[in-house]
Amino acid sequence: MDFFSFKFLAFLSLTLLLFHLKPTRGLRKWLLFAASLLFYVFLSKWCVIYLAITTVVVYLCALKNTKASCLLGIILTLFSLVFFKYTPFLYNTFANFTGMPSWSLKWLVPLGISFYTFRLISYLTDVRRGETQAESDPFYFFTYAAFFPLVICGPIQRAGDFLPALREPNELTPDRFDRGARQILWGLVKKAVVADNLAVLVNSVFSGCESKSGFVFVLAVFLYSLQIYCDFSGYSDMAIGVSRLFGIDLKANFRVPYVSATIKEFWSRWHISLSLWFRDYVYFPMGGGRCGKLRRSFNIMVAFLLSGLWHGANWTFIVWGALHGAGLIIEKLLFPTKEESPNKAAKFIWAAFTAFLVLFGWLFFRSESIRQAVYIMQNAFVGSCSPLAYLREGFLSLMGEEAGIINILRISVPAVIVFVAEYFYRNRDPWTSSERKAPVLFYIATLILIFLCKAGEPQELIYGQF
Repeated sequence: MDFFSFKFLAFLSLTLLLFHLKPTRGLRKWLLFAASLLFYVFLSKWCVIYLAITTVVVYLCALKNTKASCLLGIILTLFSLVFFKYTPFLYNTFANFTGMPSWSLKWLVPLGISFYTFRLISYLTDVRRGETQAESDPFYFFTYAAFFPLVICGPIQRAGDFLPALREPNELTPDRFDRGARQILWGLVKKAVVADNLAVLVNSVFSGCESKSGFVFVLAVFLYSLQIYCDFSGYSDMAIGVSRLFGIDLKANFRVPYVSATIKEFWSRWHISLSLWFRDYVYFPMGGGRCGKLRRSFNIMVAFLLSGLWHGANWTFIVWGALHGAGLIIEKLLFPTKEESPNKAAKFIWAAFTAFLVLFGWLFFRSESIRQAVYIMQNAFVGSCSPLAYLREGFLSLMGEEAGIINILRISVPAVIVFVAEYFYRNRDPWTSSERKAPVLFYIATLILIFLCKAGEPQELIYGQF
């Protein structure tokens, strides 16, 4: 069961109805606990055992709240993450050198384990630092750890923000319902219409790249940058919108990252909850920027390498993290303070470099192996000596000889609508209460757009695998 099914719509509608029938706080607590548990059972039955064990361990360690207990909870939680996600990676890396057969535990990995693990680690750390109190009610704590709108792909919520909202949720006013419903529909357009349609094109290139060459690779990487943004930010919008319907306000996880002029700005706009997590629990504890340039550069690179490794057990993610780490290090060396801002020409050059680095990084992020990424780089500009033929062959290879204008419009028009609208709201949140209520026409137009343009087959969430 996922956000894009009628089964989930029925599940959400029933849960919301029961939640807002004015039950007591205790009944609401039990309802969200049961709904989160049931949702996880639908997703992966055996993983509930893992969820229960780790949640109980962390809950008890935080209640004891000693240095040893919190450290034990963090180690055990990290150990489970390493075992499920990285043991096969280490074994297969060794097997490649020895000729041994490879193996995988992918089918065994609990869904959303990375997001779940980071929530628990931040909770234990904040409790130990005294930034939040240990939650004494096990049902509230379980709901925080596995709240069903966030269980697959986050955003990563801090206990200090989430638990008070869980105990005292806001009432569902017409304004709150409007904002939540709008955000859910907008997220659905981004995921089911834009991202899933682009996924078909991108997958066709990367799955058969040995038979392709030229501009089609450039197109595929560019479209993947749009796909991954709409895929993940679309899910985040839906998760935040659903949470709002339960009276819980969550912070934005994306703020139009592709308008960024610097790498630092990009990471302040892309997957914000993860960026802040690595800043607060990895970069700052290592010393952050409060040290010499060499140590600061080391801290940045470690944080980004770990971020890459968090995304998946593959050398491609490590390279992706290293690219962003190196880019940010160079940026801080060239422009160390705000007072020493570069001139307009330098700003333009750096903005162009930032765009290039982000796109180049997505090549490694999407590639199945380093070998595939290198092959694409070697063949991406084959035929570019004849520009018109190079561009034409690239589009034909991507869309196919029989691609009609209707199919092209069905893919391109929703994408243009999404990115133009989000660019307009790049410096403000369209889901805040200060905005006017959406007219009925918005709901009608959005539903028509989804009905007419959604992909034929729903695609797996990109970040669902992390």
